[in-house]
Amino acid sequence: MIYLFFATLCFSFSFGLIKSQVATLPPDSVVVLRLLIAGIIFLPLFIKNFRNIPQKQFKYAGLIGVLQYGIMYVCFLRAFKYLQGNEIVLLTASTPMFVIILSSIFSKKNDLRCFLYVIMAIAGAIIVALGTTPPKFLFKGVIFMEMSNLTFAFGQILWKRYVTVNSSQVMGISYLSACFFALPFALFNGFVNFNPTILQWMSIFYLGVVPTGIGFWLWNKGAKKVNDAVLAVMNNLKIPLGIIMAFSIFNESTNIVHFSIGAMLILIAIVGSLSLKEKN
Repeated sequence: MIYLFFATLCFSFSFGLIKSQVATLPPDSVVVLRLLIAGIIFLPLFIKNFRNIPQKQFKYAGLIGVLQYGIMYVCFLRAFKYLQGNEIVLLTASTPMFVIILSSIFSKKNDLRCFLYVIMAIAGAIIVALGTTPPKFLFKGVIFMEMSNLTFAFGQILWKRYVTVNSSQVMGISYLSACFFALPFALFNGFVNFNPTILQWMSIFYLGVVPTGIGFWLWNKGAKKVNDAVLAVMNNLKIPLGIIMAFSIFNESTNIVHFSIGAMLILIAIVGSLSLKEKN
């Protein structure tokens, strides 16, 4: 679980950074650059181990990458056009539900305790997020966020079940496949007129290296070491951590009562899910 925790730390800073620095840039261009940077980081490991990787494995990694990172990011960053930052955070709360539903479909098994902990994690995330500005959802933004959550959840379950080699060896091809998927969207939406400031370039580089490159590598590595209940509820730990970052670094505000109650529910869900036996 330690991998998932450190991955969550990588993710938590990105909400405020995206909102404050890159939300005004064309989202598809930001997606391409983040994935390209992440892919370049891991590409040497893929090249080094290419001969030892079964062909089926890097095909799996490439296809899952398109789903888990390409489609997810295209939808996720588009949502910032229609929603506020706190609304984005709130809507990510449905990801554990998708993880458990997909896991149940693949394993053909259900555990009511697992669903209980997922509901608890979702409730806690919603309580935390509602401690910020009350949301006024726009329908298009909600659709983009739920597509983002669904594809990210689907990617986690597929990676956990079908990628059997060391994640480090195939993460590069996963990121670059997602990058090539997103590239036509960026070209169609004015990549040639993409003109970030120096601070925005620094933010994009950070987002590409830390939450995308290192964060998702840690997440997929950790996903293979825990049961599906833990994987599901850990998806919502980034919400209280993200809000801590938002009000400590980016000077945003939150309701301490909402935050405390919601964070406690998420922590109880995580501890409870750790007691469940693997059901895969």
